[in-house]
Amino acid sequence: MDMARIEKSVEINASPEKIWPLIQPEKMPEWYKPFKRVEWTSKEKYKEGSTFRFVAEFSGMKTESDAEMTSVIPNKEGIWRTTSGPYTNIASAVLRPSGNATIATFSMDYELPYSILGKLIDKLRFHKAIEKSFDEGTKKLKEIAEE
Repeated sequence: MDMARIEKSVEINASPEKIWPLIQPEKMPEWYKPFKRVEWTSKEKYKEGSTFRFVAEFSGMKTESDAEMTSVIPNKEGIWRTTSGPYTNIASAVLRPSGNATIATFSMDYELPYSILGKLIDKLRFHKAIEKSFDEGTKKLKEIAEE
């Protein structure tokens, strides 16, 4: 699988314990614009194997996908992957203390379901849109966490 990758780190003047609740799936629409709606589909939340459904919009393309948490280490790391939807996606959020601040690193490895031509278009349009959304989202998260 030849996945594209986007990664963005931001230093936030707050503890990992303060940031952790803000980066949970259902809170993401508050600071990450492409996520329009997120709801848990499993009884248990915030655990390995728990599942959620999300509606997102990237580059004007609205999608609905199911996802599963593949790793959860409270106040440190959350990793999830899509289990249904139009594209394959593995996303992670890692919180690392740094003095009185926290370095929050978000990454997304993804593969879109098209041909070579589609992949070229992706590089130009979709990838740029996701990069921009990561920039805006991490700025917004920093604002919220530092309030």
